[in-house]
Amino acid sequence: MLIAHLSDLHLGRRAAGDDLGAQRLQTLRSAIAALAGHGPEVILVAGDVFDGPEVEPGVVQAAARTLNRARRPNGDPLPVVVIPGNHDPADAADLWRTFREVLSEGSGVRAVLAPELLRMDAGRLEIEAYPCATRYSPEPPWVPRLEAKRAEGAVRVVLAHGTLEGGPVPEGESDAYPFVAADAEALGVDYVALGHFHGVYPPWGSGDEIQRTVSYCGTHEPDQYGSDAGWALLATLEPGRPTRVRRIRVGRGEWRQITLQGPADLQQLRTFVERVESDAEPGRFHVRLKPSPSLRLSPDEAGQFEAMAAGLRALGARVDQSGEIQTCVSVESLDLDGLPAGAVRQALASLRDEWAATPPGELRDVLAAAVQLGWEKMNDE
Repeated sequence: MLIAHLSDLHLGRRAAGDDLGAQRLQTLRSAIAALAGHGPEVILVAGDVFDGPEVEPGVVQAAARTLNRARRPNGDPLPVVVIPGNHDPADAADLWRTFREVLSEGSGVRAVLAPELLRMDAGRLEIEAYPCATRYSPEPPWVPRLEAKRAEGAVRVVLAHGTLEGGPVPEGESDAYPFVAADAEALGVDYVALGHFHGVYPPWGSGDEIQRTVSYCGTHEPDQYGSDAGWALLATLEPGRPTRVRRIRVGRGEWRQITLQGPADLQQLRTFVERVESDAEPGRFHVRLKPSPSLRLSPDEAGQFEAMAAGLRALGARVDQSGEIQTCVSVESLDLDGLPAGAVRQALASLRDEWAATPPGELRDVLAAAVQLGWEKMNDE
């Protein structure tokens, strides 16, 4: 038994250069097609299909049509089970009415707006679906629990959206249907398909396939730096055997943070620029350039940095710079002899001699910064 797991689509999310989240919808279309090609019994969407209850009706309609196009290899509708999350809860009545109105008769898409036990594939697959009724709740998503006893020979899945306490929590979302890991494990099912956190969790580790019974899927399209996002999951369930889970890359965008501690890190940025230049879709890259507060670049190095940042923007990449570039003059050109005679001048001269004798690297960069700061301080006085 193979099931596909998606979550946190957040369609309608507005972002710079993507005002209505068109990229998120385009990624969803390709993700549905890719997952259908693996032949799952059902696609489960674990909440937050939409970014909020007031998403434009056109976005809601487009999402419903996209999910409605899911097909089995023989052309029959592929079942898709959707639950509301805390961003698009079941009490967003107008949103879900618009969603359902688009679905054709006989559609394979089912939006579950109240807790329900679904039986599929001639009863071989049972799904406990727990939608979020409202934006926040102090109770775990599966309180009260639906019928826990399963049919003989069936596999059981819990589909839910909530906050794993002690794990990663989206900012400002800690009070949305909280539970602990032991609660999820105690459900005694073959797989718990979770939504709410925007990365795969628990951490994946290595390998193409792992064994696990509880997992967040993460958002299908990356939307932040440093997140394990852009995946869909495929879970293989067999009665009496451990569940095996695979990750399928579906995200189009790539988010990258480049931290610059010293001039040598400019090569890291240069390599990244070359990668973006060679990519067929450079506009999919999001990069944050983060100069360290202690970073000092020569005017020439600062010019290289600015040119590379401008080049990324010209290619269509979205560039965010966190922090300013501080420039420094060449250590050799500093007029230490022009400083007042004394211990400070002698100390700076000693540092410059040590700098000259040190091979290129982090220590040399630190020595250069120390001489620069001392020279600036003495001149300010």
